[in-house]
Amino acid sequence: MLASDREREATILRLRAAHLEGRIDTDELEARVGRAQTARTRADLDAVAEDVPDRDGAPPATTDRVPRLPGRRHFTERKLLRAAPAEVRATALTDMVPALERHGFYLHREGEDTLVFASRRETASRITVRLIDAGDRRTLVLAHGLAPLRVRRAFATLGD
Repeated sequence: MLASDREREATILRLRAAHLEGRIDTDELEARVGRAQTARTRADLDAVAEDVPDRDGAPPATTDRVPRLPGRRHFTERKLLRAAPAEVRATALTDMVPALERHGFYLHREGEDTLVFASRRETASRITVRLIDAGDRRTLVLAHGLAPLRVRRAFATLGD
């Protein structure tokens, strides 16, 4: 049976949810999304996501803890926002960019669904923000990188 565009998109959303839950890494996600986009049959789609649990429409787990340890540390935040990706991206560019610039980060690379910030002080400090369409005018925001406590706290309270 041939796969439909709707079935391809459902598989991609399932893969993205698995990525946000930490079940698959970013490189594997990108490879599987590529295979899902070019899948011709339902069997091809099933093979792409056979080891990923079906979430039955439930949103992926988000982070809800607020960091407390001082200093520059690695962090990962997952937030589900009730806004379309284009709206979240526009808000990120108008609000997040100036706030991060005050903390020594500049917008290093900008893509349609990815923003990468680099530190002016430390070459190893980067923050990557991915915007993933979760459907129904919702956006999954995945932010990770190396940042000081105030920046990590800001990402932890994103959407609050």
